[in-house]
Amino acid sequence: MKNSTLVTWCGLAVIAYSLLAPLVEPHDTKPEPSDPGGPNLLAVFQKSDQTTQAVADAQAFGQLCRSLAAMIEFDGQQPEPQLVSGVQLDNFRTLARFYQANGASYATRYPALAHVAGDYLESQLGTDGGKLDPAARARWIAAYRALAASALYAADSL
Repeated sequence: MKNSTLVTWCGLAVIAYSLLAPLVEPHDTKPEPSDPGGPNLLAVFQKSDQTTQAVADAQAFGQLCRSLAAMIEFDGQQPEPQLVSGVQLDNFRTLARFYQANGASYATRYPALAHVAGDYLESQLGTDGGKLDPAARARWIAAYRALAASALYAADSL
């Protein structure tokens, strides 16, 4: 077989493969994210004109909430927990956000975030900043996990 014929056949094989491969090979598509329910943070982050920044911020906010839940849970497992009141937990959240965001606030870019997250936390936890019992601690952990899930869902959906 001549070299030119071999090159022609190879070229035709490459063209045929490129046309048929999408029909034969499974698509490597990302599954559609599932709405976790809870607060609608997707609507908050969708209002941004900068989608890339909104995705990064939603991920960072979700990780912050996930970390807060984990730290509150870990603290509760200690022989002498350090976070023993609702006021302390709220201050802990404020400081964690301050340090994570280098002094900035997500509410600067997403004004509705403070209202949506705040209203959700108030609906789940109330406004009593007093002594923290195991049931109240569990509600704080669940609330932050729900905020995390909603923020991460928003990041995946934008």
